Amino acid sequence: MTEVHDPVFRARYSFYPQGDDLVIDTRIEPGGGLPRHQHPILTERWSVLDGEAEIEYDGVKRMVGPADDELVVEPRVKHAIANLSDGEVLLRCVVVPAMRLQESLTESAAAGERGLFNRHGLPRGIAGVRWAAAFLKRYEPEVELSFPPRPVQRLLIALFAR
Repeated sequence: MTEVHDPVFRARYSFYPQGDDLVIDTRIEPGGGLPRHQHPILTERWSVLDGEAEIEYDGVKRMVGPADDELVVEPRVKHAIANLSDGEVLLRCVVVPAMRLQESLTESAAAGERGLFNRHGLPRGIAGVRWAAAFLKRYEPEVELSFPPRPVQRLLIALFAR
C-alpha cells in the first residue's frame, strides 16, 4: 500500500492495485475536496465508507453517506467531491482500468507540496504554468480538468509543455 497526501485538496490517498484496476481509499479533511473534472476513458465507482460528502455528478450536487448506493462515474461525466462537514470523510473509489491515475494523483500531490497550483487547480506563477501544461499533456488520457476551458488547456500545452 502507498499513501499520498495532497495538501492543496486536503486529501490522503491509499492505493491498492487489483490487476488492471485500482482501489483508492480517499480521506478528505474538513473543507477539502476534489475539483470538477472528468476522465476520457476511466470509469470510477465511488462509495462513502465513513462521514458524508457532497458529490457533484454531471452538474447535480447531493450529499452521500455510507447508506447510499455506489455512484458509478462513466467516462466523460464531470464530477467533484467536497467535504462540507467538521470531520474527515472516507471514500473508496474503484478505477477501471487504472491506467496511470495513481501516478497522476501522486504527481499532483507533489506539485501541491511545492505550491505550484491553488485549491481551484490553477497554476501559480510561470513554474506552475509549465508544470500544469506538462501535467495536462502527460495525463490527458487519464484526466481532464473542467477549468480552464479545454481550448485554453490546449494552448497552455502548446506553449509550455516540453
